[in-house]
Amino acid sequence: MAEDTSLEDFLDAGDESEDEGESGTSAEDDTTETESDTPDSEASADAVDPAVTTYAWSPEGAACAECGEVVERRWTQERHLVCGACKSW
Repeated sequence: MAEDTSLEDFLDAGDESEDEGESGTSAEDDTTETESDTPDSEASADAVDPAVTTYAWSPEGAACAECGEVVERRWTQERHLVCGACKSW
């Protein structure tokens, strides 16, 4: 491409103008509103596991749960934060 292209150039503007009726709204807009009345996000949100920490950094240092050494960087292992030496990679 010789010129920079806008993201709007990739939109399919032809479909929107063909589906517009006298009211100025597309026929697809009416069905989209009906489908969005029943949100699927509630069902899918229950299936998502919450995020868990895999790494922690403490600028002043913190004790390793396994050996007790004070280190700045610790990784999660069996639900405890351990130093790099104690972490089984």
